[in-house]
Amino acid sequence: MVFFSRKAIKTLHERCAFYQLAEKYPLPQGSGNQMTFNGWRKIGAASVTTAEASNQSAVNLSSRRVNVTIATYTRSVKITDLLEQTSILGPVEGAVRELTQSALLTQDNVIQLKVFKDVLAQVGQNADVKLKLLSTTWQTMLASAWCANTGTTTNSRQMGFPVLFGTSAARLSLAGMRASVVKSISARPGPIGVRKGVTRLKKLAVDTMANGAYVCVAHPNWIAGLFSNSDYKQYVVNYADGPKESFFKATPTTRIHGVEIVESPNVPRYASSILSVTPLFICGQGALGVVELGGSGFEIIIKRPGPQSTNDPANLNMYVTYKMRSVAATLNPSCGVIIINTEAGV
Repeated sequence: MVFFSRKAIKTLHERCAFYQLAEKYPLPQGSGNQMTFNGWRKIGAASVTTAEASNQSAVNLSSRRVNVTIATYTRSVKITDLLEQTSILGPVEGAVRELTQSALLTQDNVIQLKVFKDVLAQVGQNADVKLKLLSTTWQTMLASAWCANTGTTTNSRQMGFPVLFGTSAARLSLAGMRASVVKSISARPGPIGVRKGVTRLKKLAVDTMANGAYVCVAHPNWIAGLFSNSDYKQYVVNYADGPKESFFKATPTTRIHGVEIVESPNVPRYASSILSVTPLFICGQGALGVVELGGSGFEIIIKRPGPQSTNDPANLNMYVTYKMRSVAATLNPSCGVIIINTEAGV
């Protein structure tokens, strides 16, 4: 005899964090498939005094515009009638559960398209991330050229936000992050890179999140590198405040320089024989937006063969599918920054 446990073995699901960072904008039905965001550009302070009976020249009042188009994402599972009748576990319930997790990862990746490279295969844990996220071309480019909104290169696959290195090097190939060289403290995950990112955000007057802190999403390898950083160990040696409640659902590892760190394995990382890099995205309010059609933009569809179906005469198969319509937008590239660190110490 063989006994089958009717309790399913735990399935390991990744925790996703990018959706929490974005402002939500539902697109009502019947309103087209695009959304346009508008915002005023800043006007600087007065630079000279105004003499009596004279007026200064007027400056232009200008605005900027961001336009995005809704995209559709789907994934299906086929279930045979034999499986449905004989399976110890409920295949329909299992399919709905796993497809919901798949949709969660997809939504996380949709937002990452506007944070990192706008290539679906190179975000999250998708196929091309490990070897194509930071090719040789990227490694020799100036850090100031990596951003699609502020960079100077014509490369069509740039990052959505400005990039900084923890070190003072201008290019990744010279930043002391290659496997063949000794990694400096500043090249590793740690307070130095975070401090540089926070300084940039503060100089640009970026507001913190509602909990009074900026937030970043870190890969577990970044966290491992952080714990091996001697500078970080010194940073917490006299820490006595104890753990605090987090504003975000994902449990933070700690706070560094006013940045709450949220850990997620669904963060892209580059790994080759000579270079392993984990990018760290830090942002405040107003960095990202996500547009969803008809509220959540998510739907689970279960299709069973009907009496008039001709494509499956024997009624052998049924399908469980999710359909999601969503798009993300880089609302303000000044409100976020990407820190590039080596995976030293992992």
